[in-house]
Amino acid sequence: MKGILSLKNFIKKISSNYGRGFTLIEMMVSIGIFSVLMGVLSGIFLASMKSQTHIVYTQYLIDSSNFALDYMSRYLRMAQKDYSGGCISANDNFYPSNPPDSPSSTVTFLDYKEGGGRCHQFLLENGKIKEKISPDSTSAGFSSVTAQDLTSDKINVTDLKFNVLGGANYDLLQPRVTISIKAEARTENLNPLPNINVQTTISQRNLDKEI
Repeated sequence: MKGILSLKNFIKKISSNYGRGFTLIEMMVSIGIFSVLMGVLSGIFLASMKSQTHIVYTQYLIDSSNFALDYMSRYLRMAQKDYSGGCISANDNFYPSNPPDSPSSTVTFLDYKEGGGRCHQFLLENGKIKEKISPDSTSAGFSSVTAQDLTSDKINVTDLKFNVLGGANYDLLQPRVTISIKAEARTENLNPLPNINVQTTISQRNLDKEI
């Protein structure tokens, strides 16, 4: 009987302790722990969001740079010798043709087209890669056309180089152009800015020979 009464008293004591609630100190400690946890979780979330944004911008840089490289490569590969000298120097394949004029941020050439090529140019202007296509085979036609953007407003091309070898008249070298691009994202939300360096080399498809 005495044991049963002791058990009841113990249960009543526990119930009375739970019924009295939390003390001010206990509440302050709980709030402090909760605040620290929320701060840590918020930091992890913000870091994840920043990392995801960085990845998205970097992927966009890669896609845009690859598009510009592929587009320019198709035309440069099919460039032909300018026998008339209307676009570049007579019998040259590209301008600039060789060092020391090369590398340059601009390359001019006579592209391939049935019935006669057009004078074609790729250049860097205001942080964008641009293209000019003359309506005929002469560089004089550039004055009547507007340069078209090959890269978007979302990226800033900080450097564009065309390194030409074998572009001169009968230098016994098959023409070859190395294109290098340095670009970064146009955004104020990230520091440091996502950036990319890409490069490719194209050999002219037409055999460089006299006719």
